[in-house]
Amino acid sequence: MEALEPTSGPAPPTPFFVIDVDILDRFVDRFQRALRAHWPNSILSYSMKTNSLPWLITRMRQHGVWAEVVSDTEYELAQKLGYAEDEIVYNGPLKSRELLRQALGDGSIVNLDAQREVDWSVELAQDHPELEIRVGLRVNWDLAARCQDEHGDGDDGSRFGFNTANGDLDEVISRLREVGVVIAGLHLHRTSRTQSLDVYRAAATVAAELVEEHELSLDWIDIGGGFFGGDDASPSFDDYIAAIRATLDDVVDTEATQLIVEPGGSLIAVPVEFHASVVDVKEIDGRTIVVTDASRTNIDPLFRRQRVLDVRLESASNQTHPEQIISGFTCMEDDRITKLHNRAELEPEDRLVFGKVGAYTMCFQPLFIEYLPAVYARQGDSLSLVRRKWGIDDFLQGNYWNEDDVHARIVGPAESTSQATHHSSAVLTGRR
Repeated sequence: MEALEPTSGPAPPTPFFVIDVDILDRFVDRFQRALRAHWPNSILSYSMKTNSLPWLITRMRQHGVWAEVVSDTEYELAQKLGYAEDEIVYNGPLKSRELLRQALGDGSIVNLDAQREVDWSVELAQDHPELEIRVGLRVNWDLAARCQDEHGDGDDGSRFGFNTANGDLDEVISRLREVGVVIAGLHLHRTSRTQSLDVYRAAATVAAELVEEHELSLDWIDIGGGFFGGDDASPSFDDYIAAIRATLDDVVDTEATQLIVEPGGSLIAVPVEFHASVVDVKEIDGRTIVVTDASRTNIDPLFRRQRVLDVRLESASNQTHPEQIISGFTCMEDDRITKLHNRAELEPEDRLVFGKVGAYTMCFQPLFIEYLPAVYARQGDSLSLVRRKWGIDDFLQGNYWNEDDVHARIVGPAESTSQATHHSSAVLTGRR
């Protein structure tokens, strides 16, 4: 959807997200400068799963940022939004056989994650011996053994990639080499607890050890994402890339091997706000409860947030209140967003702006009670609508519930009557 013409003046009705374009561009530029300074032969790819808003992905592409995808759906979305196949990094265990073969043939960077992907790569090599097939491998390595208390995967460890300790990775490398598939890359991403430099040094060290052990000549080393990305972040993007380069410098020719990074939240978390209004204020058992038209489903959809929220108030009140419980609009009792201490006493129609909420909020947004809120891009004092608020028609699209309703409610200009009838019959009878 194209953005509407920018407008200034009164703020639109809540609730809505706002992306600060200048802040977003600054974060992207900061990461690009760090790569140019320490590893010029590199690829900055944006983790689409973190926030797949079409306007945002297009903005990334316009800045020369690649797309990092983890499903066929995301791959096709990247293509639809203008990415060439050789500007896509394809990760994750959900690749289909058909799209894996296509991506390998079309020049995408593909990191294999599952045994079936190895099977399909071997099959492709056997079907087309004339092709040079180059793949990367997701490495499952023990973060806890190298960085105590840093693993962020829970007690069960990471489930991604091919394990280094049990021989799986060795077996995959041997099997691919037997049929002429080139091991062109290693993917080292691990979820960490503190995002410290030691985690990235450890990942780079694992890569260096595997390069030497298996005598690899790599096209790429994909260090993954998970970087810290605050306003005055420490470590900074510059610190991360410098540490990775220093660890690999003696083992890898950085002019021949590209460094791939896949930031998501570190680029988009800070530039995004969520705007809401006060609906009601209640005094119950000595507690002040402020009901808003926001919800934790907007700001913290997994209900895991433990840090103090960045909240700005737009209120005319001159009075402060010792404690206000900011609550959501849903029917869940635990839809409590945050507590405000010694802040302006809120009244109905006052506004709240929740800052730094761009990571995983829009993409995890449930269709629970209310549908998707509007999203605006802000430059200066001007807002441009980049996603309108969803209504009933948006929710109903693609649904088939009654033969008589199909034509009146569902069929759009791009779908013929015969197609609609076929779809509805298939769904109603359980056939596809």
